[in-house]
Amino acid sequence: MNAEANQPDCFDPVFRLCIYEAGHAITAYLLRQKIVAVQMLPRPPMTIAEKAFLSNSWDSFMDILENRALELFGGQIAEDIMCGGTSCCSGDISRIDEISRILCGLSTEEEIESEDILFDLEDRAKEMFTPDHVKAAIQPVAEFLYAQELEGHMEIDGKAITRIIEQYIPKPPEEKRGLLQLLRLA
Repeated sequence: MNAEANQPDCFDPVFRLCIYEAGHAITAYLLRQKIVAVQMLPRPPMTIAEKAFLSNSWDSFMDILENRALELFGGQIAEDIMCGGTSCCSGDISRIDEISRILCGLSTEEEIESEDILFDLEDRAKEMFTPDHVKAAIQPVAEFLYAQELEGHMEIDGKAITRIIEQYIPKPPEEKRGLLQLLRLA
């Protein structure tokens, strides 16, 4: 942490990575996914969240792919908000591009291009981070991840991360899915 004005130390690559992973975790939370854990160095850094979909439902599968792309965008958006640009984990863009191409291939819309899907997902992800209370959650989550990293924890409990997020962002409402709705989706 930078002591000046309580600003993040964007020159510290580990703290910058923590900001990035905070963005992934916050996005997963906003998508109503259970955050299982965040893995840190020396393992490949990643946010692990439960993603469930209805078997034999292409729409449900496509929703999972969209949510994964939104989650990937969340890291870059958080880094941009806190550090004024992105430098971490550029591989996520190629993953998002691949997901966009898969979604395009699965789409029933003939005129849609994979780039249209990618830019739509990016706009949706940016919109998730427009509320001030969402932006306010980034730094405390990143600080927690950073402290855990400094203590040598390679995997950080998702429940602890969720508790921090909930201090800033109200819990998203659960989707009510009754048996009839589930049967209609299948």
